Formats: sequence, C-alpha cells, structure tokens
Amino acid sequence: MSRMWEFQKFKGLRFTDTFLQLFSEKNSDGTKKLRFKANELEQRFQEQLLPADMVYVSTFLNAHPEVVEVDLSYNGIEDEGLETLCNITLSHQNNLQHLNLSHCDITPAGIKVLYFIAEKYGFVKLKTLRLTGNKLGPTGGHLTALFAPFCPTLEHLDVGDTDQTADSVDCLFLQLYRSQIKILDVSRVIPCNNMTQVNAVFLSESISELIRLNDTIVEIHAQKCSFDAHDVESLILGLKLNTSLKFLDIGYNNICCVGVEFLSEWLKTRPQLLGLCIAGNNIKNHGGVALSFGMPFSKLRYLDISYNHIGNEGIIAILNSIKKPYMLRYFLLWGNSFSHPANKIIQRMMLSTVFEQRGIDVKIYEVDGVLYAARYPVDKYKHRYYGVMDHGCAVGLKIKRNRVETPDDKPRALVNFAHIDRYPEIEKKSKQGQATDEKEKKIAKCEDVVKNEEKSGGVDESN
Repeated sequence: MSRMWEFQKFKGLRFTDTFLQLFSEKNSDGTKKLRFKANELEQRFQEQLLPADMVYVSTFLNAHPEVVEVDLSYNGIEDEGLETLCNITLSHQNNLQHLNLSHCDITPAGIKVLYFIAEKYGFVKLKTLRLTGNKLGPTGGHLTALFAPFCPTLEHLDVGDTDQTADSVDCLFLQLYRSQIKILDVSRVIPCNNMTQVNAVFLSESISELIRLNDTIVEIHAQKCSFDAHDVESLILGLKLNTSLKFLDIGYNNICCVGVEFLSEWLKTRPQLLGLCIAGNNIKNHGGVALSFGMPFSKLRYLDISYNHIGNEGIIAILNSIKKPYMLRYFLLWGNSFSHPANKIIQRMMLSTVFEQRGIDVKIYEVDGVLYAARYPVDKYKHRYYGVMDHGCAVGLKIKRNRVETPDDKPRALVNFAHIDRYPEIEKKSKQGQATDEKEKKIAKCEDVVKNEEKSGGVDESN
C-alpha cells in the first residue's frame, strides 16, 4: 500500500476515506481528531496540503460528524483553502469544535470569509481557533474581533505572532469582555514599525481591563510584548479583581526584579493563581529573594523561572519557600546561574520526595564531589505549542487513541493547563472496572427512558 501512495504522489486519488481515517485519532468519548500536520506529511510523502486538497478534507468532515478536531498546522492551504473549508463545511450544520490553522499562510482575506460565513449562516460553533504564525496584520485582527461575537462557543483563541498592534488587540478585547473565552494568547505583538510604536503601557492596561471584566478567563499568554515593571503594576490592578485566572504567562519580557516584587506582593493576597511563567525576564538574585517572600502565601503549583540570571542566593531562597500548604508540582529553573550549594538542596528535596523528577527540569549528578545540574526534558510546552514532531523521521503509521478527561476521572487534577502534562495522571481503570461503568451507564439510560415514558403517559399500567 505504501508503494501505491508513493506512486500517486499526493494526487486526488490518495484522499480516499480509508487514507483520511488513518490520520484520524480516536478519542475515548467516541469523537475523532483529524491530524494533518505538514511536518508529518513531509516526513512521509515529501509533500503537504495545498488549497485544492481542502475539497477532500472538507468532504470527509461532512461525511464523518464524529470528527470534532482538525489540525492543519504548517500546511500551505492559504486563503483559498480556508474559503473551501468555510463553503463546504462551516456553512452547513457541522460538529467541528477545534480548528488549528497555525502557519497556514492565511491573510485577512481568509479571516474575512470566515467572518462572513459565521455571520450569514450561524453554524460556526468552534471552541478552539488557533491562528498562530499567519500574517494577519491589524486588518486581520479587526476581522477576528468582528468574528468573535458570532462564535459564542469560542473558549480558546490564539492570535500570537500574527502581526497585531495595540489598536487591533484592544479592538479584540472589546469583543471578549463579555464572552466565554477561557484561554487567550496575544504573544509577540509588533513592538514597532516605520510609522508607529506600540505603547506597552497601553497594552498592559488593555489586558488588565480584560482580566477585570471577564469572569471566565483561565489562561493569559502574553510573551514577548516588551513589558517592564510598570506594566506588571498595571496588570496587577486587574488581577486583584479577578477570581477565575489560573495561569499567567508573561515570559520573555523585561519585568526584571522590580516587576517580581510587584508580583510577590500580589501573591501575598492569596489569589487563585495556580501557574506562573516569568521565564527570560532578566531577573537576578534580588528578584528571586523577593519572589520567595510571596511564595508561602500562594497556591502556585507551576512555576517557570528558567533562562533568567538568578544565582545561588535567589534559587536557595525560592527552594526554602516551597514547603507550603499548596505544594509546587512543576518547577522549571534551567538556564539560571546556580551551582553546588543550590544543587545540594535540590538533591535533598528530591530524595525526600518534595520534588519528583518528572516535575523539575534539572537532573543532579556528581563529579569529584561537586554537584552539577543537567537539563532534564520536562518542559514540553513549546514542543507541543508549535507542533514539533517527536521523531526526526517517519514512524509507523498507527491510529492513536486519546483519553479524554471527564469530571469523574480520579485523582482530581492539581495542574491541568494547555500543552502541559496533567498532574497527577488519570488512573487507568481495569477491564472489569470499565465493564462495570458501561453497565451502570446502560442501566441509568434505561431508567431515564422509563421515567420519560411514565411522565408522558406512554406506559400502559394494565399490562
């Protein structure tokens, strides 16, 4: 069969139902995910999806309503391909909930078609829309803002690295104030161009206002937005009035030690925040010590301080503040300037099970009585965010089976953010337990049917 695929060289005959089913991952709740990453296609066939190929993909989605997630990242489908998807699938009744269009060469013209289809037909029920890496510009940002009200189910919107400006981001926020958005990524806003320069204070105040007015927001990602300490102070004005935010990502800005002091003072108020990323922010020992003063009062379970300039003094101060009612489960510190004294404390904490190796991104080893730290691959956020392949060559093609989390899964999630491993992992049920659950579901379904018939008078009591 592989020889036949190589011979056809990605022509229309290859896009059969069987071929597309091979790239469909099965979920435990009966739904499917169509995985058509360009990286994987290039590994296997030295080709990627073209605009004309979207006809077959859209037809497949119409024929298989169980497919609720589509990943088309890094394919050159362009505006023509998105228009085909809109006209064939999104203009009719569909079950598509998650759409990944990262780095697909889409321009404002494609977003305009998506907006018109959502406004005209009202069948767009997306929960996730990822537009990362498409050069939409301010025009595309304004069109995305117009699209948002016509997709009330939208919970995850990613417009990072789409050449947005402060004006277009503010326009988008105005539409999201009263929406059901949960995860928002506005990273890498254009700092300046030949005509204008983004005022970071204006941007931070806009984000602060969004956090204050929206009571469903759970994650905010604002990396590489040129924030400084004064911008952090503006952000905290909104953070103090928000009770829903669980993850704040302001990595790779320039908040320095003063910005960490503002965050530490806010952490002393015991906010609901569970995850904080301040990686790559030019933080030094003073900032590490300042953070340690707020840590004991916080509920943080995920902390990323990697790629700063924190030495032994700051790292040791943070390590001494970790034993708190809400235990830290993920601690990322690789890229700082710590040595043997800090490594000795990390090793002791790992031996006493304060840390697990799966939760810290350094591995301690000893040479001639001196302890050193090596990088341990715990941080997989960027790997998953950018859809990097796990292998450098094509591996055996198998249908994947994904476990979809349900409210009844145990143990309960202590850390559960996008692109970050859940902690703790879901317990795997035995075959006997699975059979018992299925039996209970069938019994409950039968009882509901009987109750409905009794209410409607459909049961004949004389029989």
